[in-house]
Amino acid sequence: MRMITEAGTQKGNAKVSERMLTEILAAHADHLVRGEAKEAQYLTLFPDYREELAPLLELAQQVRETLASVHPSEAFRRRLRQELLTTARQRAAVPLPTERSRWRQPWVIGAAALGSVISLASAVGVIAYLRRAKATKPVTAAG
Repeated sequence: MRMITEAGTQKGNAKVSERMLTEILAAHADHLVRGEAKEAQYLTLFPDYREELAPLLELAQQVRETLASVHPSEAFRRRLRQELLTTARQRAAVPLPTERSRWRQPWVIGAAALGSVISLASAVGVIAYLRRAKATKPVTAAG
């Protein structure tokens, strides 16, 4: 629960601190949830923010009055519980890997490793060939 105890406003500051407004509105929302409307108190505590705060606090109050508490029926709660338990059981009943799928993974990893070794060996062979070809290249006389 947030509590604002000091005004902490800056007079003459044309730009309203967004963070300060956020904190004020959060504290006001906490009071609204508890059923304590304190719009006048916030406007008194923060006179420099009155112009920006008044419509926001009024809107918050209207939203609070419009929203109704939802109390699901017992039948809905039972049905939801049953559906959640069924879904949890289905997810827990994941089939174990078959014998065939167990040997697939090592083969795939082995094939990938073998392919990497062959690629590396080919690259080393090409480099060795190019070095040897460069070293045995005949020298021509410039004339």
